[in-house]
Amino acid sequence: MTRQLPSNPNLKQLRHQAKDLLKAHQHGEASCCVIFRNLHRFKGKTDAEITRFDVSLVDAQFAIALEYGFKGWRDMKEYVTKAFGESAPGQLSMPAPGNDSGNTYARGMSAALSYLGTEMSYDRVMGLSGVAFILQVDTSGPFIDEELDSGWWPNDAWGFDLGLPVVSKAAGWELRKLRCNVEAFKADSATEYRRAFAPAIEQSLAAGKPVLAEHDHCFIVTTVDNEEPPLLGYGTRGKSTQFEDVLRIPCYPWGLIVFGGTFKPGSPEEIDLASLRHITALFNEQAQGANAPITQFSGRQAWTEWLRLLRNGEACDNNMLIHLRYNRRSAVAYLHEMLMRHNSETATHLSAAAEFYQRIVDEVMRQGLPYNRVKNGEDEQTVRSEFTAMVDRVSKLEAQAIAKLEAAAGSMSVQR
Repeated sequence: MTRQLPSNPNLKQLRHQAKDLLKAHQHGEASCCVIFRNLHRFKGKTDAEITRFDVSLVDAQFAIALEYGFKGWRDMKEYVTKAFGESAPGQLSMPAPGNDSGNTYARGMSAALSYLGTEMSYDRVMGLSGVAFILQVDTSGPFIDEELDSGWWPNDAWGFDLGLPVVSKAAGWELRKLRCNVEAFKADSATEYRRAFAPAIEQSLAAGKPVLAEHDHCFIVTTVDNEEPPLLGYGTRGKSTQFEDVLRIPCYPWGLIVFGGTFKPGSPEEIDLASLRHITALFNEQAQGANAPITQFSGRQAWTEWLRLLRNGEACDNNMLIHLRYNRRSAVAYLHEMLMRHNSETATHLSAAAEFYQRIVDEVMRQGLPYNRVKNGEDEQTVRSEFTAMVDRVSKLEAQAIAKLEAAAGSMSVQR
């Protein structure tokens, strides 16, 4: 049974309802569970199970919309705006993404899909895109003061982009990646933005769809204006990976992800198999295609190159460890979710892989951030040596985990 909207609803009022719902969940109040049970992943769950799961403001917004009988926040927003008036044309009343740290492209995709009426958790986007399992290394750079900036590697969007076909198939949304002309962007970023991106952004916003813009991190575009740069929405500040309320993008984007039309998603079994094949292709350096840069790695060779650099006194970076923590925690959560759809031999392999990734999480969580340790007075050579030894141990666990995922994919193929 659904509830009726208030007699004179407005989006600010509905946002406050969702914030109150989220706060009730954070306090462990069972009263919130009735509404959260609208979400597919919570159907049939007990109050204790629901309050134990992590939820975001986007989840709360989506659950509220379903409670009022709408397909999602976007449908409710359009109805309220049309019937009672609120937003300016081309300005999306999209709720802020959860402010948890993590991969900003996965966080942005989860928030945008939820707004568009397709529930997909952050961990699921991380798993489907392969980011939960990737190790991004690019030995060509970038360089800062002639020193290799390995801290940039996990921020680069190319790894997330590789998984867009799997995310698209699971979500039932066409996802298009648009890129600018690099040389033209370097010469005049404003002019290249107007040529390559402005029409697509304006068309998307007019259709009620947010756009994911690529710069140092993901930026969720919800409106444009006449300032420079003209994009407003949700983004991050500095090195933070936490989304904040409406900001202006700090620089012109060099890439976009736009949402096209919808189609029937693949079956859960098809998606799981496609996902495992993508994950194992990443590890085996087979996901990028023949035209990939020869210095860019995503798996086995990435671990080899990182260890080589570490032993040469390079690439001992906080950000690599921070993102390894983010990613492998999502790998564990994603495999546990996948495990629920399978049994017998497939389940055994998935469970074993999840155990290996949990051991990796335990390893990387025990390891202190290297820059912080040195800053706090520890011997730099000792820190580098311990960090390198940890990466070596984790690389071996990664190979064992992937072997289990390859076995799971083989079992799924036979069962089909």
